[in-house]
Amino acid sequence: MGGINKLRQNLLIQISNNKAILAGIILTIMGASFFLVPTSLNLKIGFSSMLIGILIIFMTTQKSIPQQISDIQIKGNINAVKKLIRELNLSGNAVFISKNGNLTEERIFIPPNNSALIQIPEIDNENVLLMGMDGRNLGISMPPSGLQLLNEIEKEEKLEKINIEDIDEKLQLLVGMDLIKSLSLKKIKNCLELELEKPVFCPNDPDLCKQYPCPACSAILTAITRTSNNPDHKLWIKDTKHNANKITFYLYFIKKKLDVVNKNC
Repeated sequence: MGGINKLRQNLLIQISNNKAILAGIILTIMGASFFLVPTSLNLKIGFSSMLIGILIIFMTTQKSIPQQISDIQIKGNINAVKKLIRELNLSGNAVFISKNGNLTEERIFIPPNNSALIQIPEIDNENVLLMGMDGRNLGISMPPSGLQLLNEIEKEEKLEKINIEDIDEKLQLLVGMDLIKSLSLKKIKNCLELELEKPVFCPNDPDLCKQYPCPACSAILTAITRTSNNPDHKLWIKDTKHNANKITFYLYFIKKKLDVVNKNC
């Protein structure tokens, strides 16, 4: 219990990551350079790069701060991502990408639209803005907002290489930490139904829940992604439903880089 209590006290402390901070600085500088040739496309890319760079710096800088201030910081980061999604006109639902040969940590891929045919471009640790050879916007790739939270939790309880049938019991650990009040995961046909009582910090934004969930929900979804035990599997948020103080995620595992997703769970 002592370890869990200590973890509970440190859940809102950001983990220092020099490489990520450097990447954030580089993205910010690159973004500023696009303003030197102020075309419409360059301005949009420049603004997005700077916003992502600043966001990465904030999310990976270690700070021991009161919860009230930390909640404000989380809200600011979420709002920044929300603005970025709007500026790039992204309407697709999030796809959680597993660690693989090109990725040392999970990523969220937000596609440009919510078509039944989802094409996932090559994504590695350096990818943020995903652009086609013709300059077409293919979406963005970012670390999940709850990734560091999940990594802290896994210091107490490993969630990798666990069967999907057993993950529900393991995720109850988050209930014990007061991050959420209840959690239920069910398999329905080829999909998963995740129902949970809204976490302590919840932006109450149904659209954002589909594209860039808050840290607690994101940590849970990333944990489910890890249970697939297959780096080629990607967890797609098919839909969400808000009902009073509860939220339900309808999830589907994508198995190919170009897949017609199942919308009839």
